[in-house]
Amino acid sequence: MTVERALKVLWLRRATLIGTVLVALSIAAVGSLLAPKTYVAELTLVIDIKGGDPLAETTLSSQLLSTYIASQREIIASRNVALKVIDALGLVDGTENVPPGVDPRTAYIGTVLGPLETSTGVNSNLIKISYRSDDPHTAARFANAIGDAYIQTTLELQVDPARRQAEWFEAQVEKLRADLAQAQNRLDAYQREHGVLGGDVGRLDVENSRLQEISNQLVKAQAALVAAETRAHTASNSDASDLLESPLLQNLKSELARAEARLADLGERVDRNHPQYRSAQAEVAALRAKLATEVKHAKESLLQSAAMARQQVRELEQALQNQKDRIIALTEQRDELAVLQREVDSARSAYDAALQQANRARLASRVDRTNIAVLNPAIAPTSPASPRMALNLALALVIGALLGAGWILYRELANPRLRSREDLDDIVELQVLAELPELPRTKRLRIGATSKRVPQLALRPHPT
Repeated sequence: MTVERALKVLWLRRATLIGTVLVALSIAAVGSLLAPKTYVAELTLVIDIKGGDPLAETTLSSQLLSTYIASQREIIASRNVALKVIDALGLVDGTENVPPGVDPRTAYIGTVLGPLETSTGVNSNLIKISYRSDDPHTAARFANAIGDAYIQTTLELQVDPARRQAEWFEAQVEKLRADLAQAQNRLDAYQREHGVLGGDVGRLDVENSRLQEISNQLVKAQAALVAAETRAHTASNSDASDLLESPLLQNLKSELARAEARLADLGERVDRNHPQYRSAQAEVAALRAKLATEVKHAKESLLQSAAMARQQVRELEQALQNQKDRIIALTEQRDELAVLQREVDSARSAYDAALQQANRARLASRVDRTNIAVLNPAIAPTSPASPRMALNLALALVIGALLGAGWILYRELANPRLRSREDLDDIVELQVLAELPELPRTKRLRIGATSKRVPQLALRPHPT
């Protein structure tokens, strides 16, 4: 069947087509009028992608925005939000018969979340919460309650971890405070026991200077000891009166030489028994005895000087060793003090870091703001969302027209009729000799009335 023939058939059977469309429209209108009305209240939320933490001031990247929005939509439709809505609206009066240990609010979760729908645009930070109900005020009330419950839930999700973190940091701060106190007590006890101060850093330098000074004195004393022992050894093994530098000995030697010269002179001039000779001889003997006594005293003085130099060297050597031991002890004390001081510094650093984190977590647990705000609160809709009369009528018009047209074309294909010259050519495959003009409408009506009483023959194609 060609398109032209189909259109001609539909036009000739237009009464049937119009009747089908009218029936479809009537059914749609009656169904729309009788169907229960459903109202949809819509709440719009805006999410700040810069973040809601005033302490962190982090910014959400655009790549994660879609994932973040999808997660927020799942939170809106979560069981936690539904329970908050049930509590806020007082849907459970406490008289439900439920087994012990079962929360009676669980029976209302599906009722609350069933009519809920969430939507968002592409690359948009707006979330729309739609709630369906047969009462417009109920729909608006539930939509606003879900929005408030969602904001409260996001705040809990932000604050509860911070609160638990703050509690954990509080325990750590107490422990670190005790560790710091113990380390400080050990440092103070060590300083009191050894009489050292944490800031006494120049004491070791003083002791090193003293060690250098004692070492220089020891070198000088050892040189003096070598010289004293050399003089004492020389004086002990020979008559070293001429080596002695004492002025007294030199005077005595000079007087002795003069006395001996005078005695020799008198021996040439007088007899040995002469009083002058004997007097000169006694003077020489006295000078010799005095010189011997002074030489003995000088030798003893040299030996005593050597002994004193030896004693001084031993004392300086002992003082040098004691100073070395003192420096070693001071070095060990300084190292031990440095270890204790490092323990105190490490404990203080850990305590300060934990205290800072504890203060930060404590402040974060007290934050009462989120990155979510209500842009447009839900209001009671003035017109129902369904049934939509215009849409239903439009669909009924289209469906009725399609059904009517399909039925008319099916009947035409099942029982074809001659309606034009082309139909005769197609059916009987005979040449048309003549074609009568179309009769006026009045004559067609009379002929039609007459034809109702006369049996009509439909031309069908011959099997051959």
